[in-house]
Amino acid sequence: MTVNKPVDERLAPLMTAEGGFAMVALDQRESLREMFPAGPGGELVGDDALRDFKRTAAQVLTPHASGVLLDRPYAVTTAQRPTWIAPTCGLLLAVDVLHSVRGAGVADTDLDEDVTPEFIKGAGATAIKLLIIWRRGQDKHVRTVQRFLELAAAAGVGTFVEGIVRPPVDADWKSPADRHEAILEAAADLSPGASVYKAEVPGYVAGDVSGVVDQSRALTEVVDGPWVVLSNGVRQADFADAVTEACAGGSSGFLAGRAIWSDTVAEGDQRAALLDRAVPRLHALSDIVRTSRIDSQTAKGKL
Repeated sequence: MTVNKPVDERLAPLMTAEGGFAMVALDQRESLREMFPAGPGGELVGDDALRDFKRTAAQVLTPHASGVLLDRPYAVTTAQRPTWIAPTCGLLLAVDVLHSVRGAGVADTDLDEDVTPEFIKGAGATAIKLLIIWRRGQDKHVRTVQRFLELAAAAGVGTFVEGIVRPPVDADWKSPADRHEAILEAAADLSPGASVYKAEVPGYVAGDVSGVVDQSRALTEVVDGPWVVLSNGVRQADFADAVTEACAGGSSGFLAGRAIWSDTVAEGDQRAALLDRAVPRLHALSDIVRTSRIDSQTAKGKL
């Protein structure tokens, strides 16, 4: 059993009682828009559809989560904490601008210049989050990450840096192992200075989580602090097992969206679908994290 590393005490509002993270991501923007059924002419839904879903999902899910990740454009639109977040749930604020390509996801990111230290404090955020699209041999993200860390320091909050790996431009991964190695390289590159690193599930192959625990142990060794997994790129049916294996390898929990609620977006009654399907999934995932943390603390006590 890998013993998890210490966590920034400022992050306590985002954590479970056992010291893990069981957080829901609701900061998706254009990718969320594409989850809704398109109109007769292929037109996408408007901004209000995104705002309404985020609000409904937060109302249903935040009473059961240790934290929630929300964006500024469609969720935390003013410098105050939304009243529809459960009081027991911590707020993690996304401060990235996502440059998306329809059907292809996020291509690049920047820092949201409209998010100031005053905005962060007014919103009551415990921490802020930055997504970086990482490719070998590129370093343009270095200054963005530095500015992000400076913003957090000015606001007095913690930080989550998220790395999504991509192959070289106009190329593909040589093999699954090539991508797995890139996940470790990105973690080593992006995690320094961050309170928590948010990683793609290490060692995951669709339908197969057998490599996750070993790759998670390797990631734990290269990240100087706690880390959590995201669910993008993982089959919904595989995610609970992936979280189990990742936690066994040293992860402190999850910060996930799609694996919890993606199949509720297109429902006519989103609230009912969230209650029926998303809440039980969140409970099951949270139980995995709690059990892992208890086991980790027990192991640490025996050292």
